Amino acid sequence: MTKPQQNPMRSVHRAFQVLSELELAQRPLRLTDLAQRTGLHIATTQRLVNVLTEHGYASRHSNGYTAGPAALSTAHAFAMTSPVRLIARPILEELANATGLTASLYVRVQNSRVLIDRVEGGRRPQYSLPIGERLPLYPGAAGKVFLACDPETDLDATAADLAPVTLADGTVLEHSAVLADLQDVRTRGFAISVNERQFDTTATAAPIVDSAGRILGSLGLSGATAELRDVESSALPSDVRRAAQAIGSRVPPAN
Repeated sequence: MTKPQQNPMRSVHRAFQVLSELELAQRPLRLTDLAQRTGLHIATTQRLVNVLTEHGYASRHSNGYTAGPAALSTAHAFAMTSPVRLIARPILEELANATGLTASLYVRVQNSRVLIDRVEGGRRPQYSLPIGERLPLYPGAAGKVFLACDPETDLDATAADLAPVTLADGTVLEHSAVLADLQDVRTRGFAISVNERQFDTTATAAPIVDSAGRILGSLGLSGATAELRDVESSALPSDVRRAAQAIGSRVPPAN
């Protein structure tokens, strides 16, 4: 009997699935843990992680596997060539200097957001995310805009998938509260979060949209909650929206 040929695209997807788990774990994972997280057979997991290790995208250690140095090289190449980041950099600097807050730039990767650049203003944050940090899309202002401002997103279904959500201050949001929050962000075109993902952190964010209506990223401003008592009625949401629009208008359309 002839052995059925393996679908190469399926193998590629599985390899990226393994790599994604290594990135998200941020600690060594044993082979059995990696297989359990990906839902793959342990022999398949071993084969894929061996290929990733051979090409430098995974590293083997005494206590398991981690993402490898090639992933860092790929991230550096992206940072040096991304039109969004290159165009956004001076605008981030201007925004941070004008407000004294931290200006951050995120892009969406599947159901996560990744920080690709950050400029800190005069008011140093108590907690600074490292470049390359991967975070969920909800909660948090910079993640919400990816969900709410995409017209193709079914907000009710998305809220059902997300709920219940426990915020950093201990508040638990059920389906109706998450849905109302996302609907509010869609209506206003910007998001505000107070002590949602990180305690004592307030942020506002807006989507970066190109001329074709594609969401290229999100631009956020954040600072200590104690110093940002009433962001809603301040000029910060408008400042962020204008800056995000300036970036989007300067990014060349994709071919």
